[in-house]
Amino acid sequence: MALSQFKISLTLCFLSLSILFSSKNLFSQEISGFLRNYNAVLTSDQNQYLVGRNRFNLDFTYNTDFGRVFISNEVLNTYTRSANEYVYDFAEGYVDIYFDNSDLRIGKQIISQGRTNGTFITDIISPVDLSQFLTISVEDLKGGIPAIKYNRYFGSNFLELVATPIFQSNILAQPGSRWFPFTEIEEQVSVTYTDSLRENSFNSFQGIIKWGIRENLKWDLDLLAMWWTDGNPSYQKTLTLVGFPPFQIPVVQLTKTYLKTPILGYSGNYIINDNLILKSESAFHFKKYFDYLPSTLRNNDFNNLTPLQQQNLLTEFGANEDGFLLEKNWLVSMIGVQTSLAGIDVSSQLFYERIFDHETRLLQKQDFYYSTLSLQKSLMRNNLTLYSFGRYNYVGNDFWINPEATYNIRDGLETSIGFHFFAGESTEDFYGHFSFKNYANSSFGYITLTAFF
Repeated sequence: MALSQFKISLTLCFLSLSILFSSKNLFSQEISGFLRNYNAVLTSDQNQYLVGRNRFNLDFTYNTDFGRVFISNEVLNTYTRSANEYVYDFAEGYVDIYFDNSDLRIGKQIISQGRTNGTFITDIISPVDLSQFLTISVEDLKGGIPAIKYNRYFGSNFLELVATPIFQSNILAQPGSRWFPFTEIEEQVSVTYTDSLRENSFNSFQGIIKWGIRENLKWDLDLLAMWWTDGNPSYQKTLTLVGFPPFQIPVVQLTKTYLKTPILGYSGNYIINDNLILKSESAFHFKKYFDYLPSTLRNNDFNNLTPLQQQNLLTEFGANEDGFLLEKNWLVSMIGVQTSLAGIDVSSQLFYERIFDHETRLLQKQDFYYSTLSLQKSLMRNNLTLYSFGRYNYVGNDFWINPEATYNIRDGLETSIGFHFFAGESTEDFYGHFSFKNYANSSFGYITLTAFF
């Protein structure tokens, strides 16, 4: 928004909050937040300045006799192109109501669950902002969603119900951006993209039931039944010819589409001993979209088709009714361990994805494997933390590595420096899976300075 609009919105926000929270405690323990400065530079030969950003977060908590009210505000100043580029975000705003054996949360809220690193299995409730990919800190990726969350406690166990009337997709980078996740198809064909009208729509009820088991000190387990929509889109494919005969150019139009489906899942920890924890998580989607393409498109040079091949391609697209998307059952699972070796915290996870009733024409492989590894060690009386995270995709032989060092300058003030490296082998034409190789030229280093209050 414009700077004047931003100032008006922020002034009204603070005025409303000052009236709502007229309490002495507001000016002591009931306000928290941070100011973070972030700068990133590409590691390529040009060392191009990638992004500069200030993020101001201000949280208000007001405790009452019946529960509490929580409001989280964020102001984002991206000064890569202009110092006056401000965006205000009402990140969260909800009311907690406490009862004898239950509690109720109503409002815009960030809901997290699951035990995975480097991907999402059951943790798909809150939308994720991937528009700037990993230049946004992992803890800032998730956004709030309007929802009602009810917890009923039975001793150490609990029943959790989540319902929302709105579907919110994940925020992806726009076509043409270095972070757009589907650039590989543009290397083979001419494409255009259109958005779905129901990408962020009301009248799209979604719900979750979760049973949490905590009665055994050795293990905890969450069992989930979901009626939910994956926030990442699939793309329906149609074909048009641009230009005038005989110089017409075929262009594939990709339209975002989303599929709501029943999902069964679980996530759990099992404590083998004081220094070894076994983790596991899994989700079964009763329906998920997977891609295929017409044979003329896959077996010929799309940009140099003969008139006969163009006509065959038009015929194939014209006869197609499913947008070249097939619905299949899909399973994604993780098993991992967490331990400590020589003072280094180690966590490793192995992931497995499987498409049931697979067909050879699908772009996605039937079985897809990847793994993650994170290492963390504290030094200098816990003032310096060294951290490294990596993910490796076995099918595509591509990977992402994120080393980082964080130093606590003083209480409430810390700085971090790190890198995101992306690399891998070149993929086959029309490769159907996400590949870090596509971002090899976008590896970057970053430095942050964060003040907490």
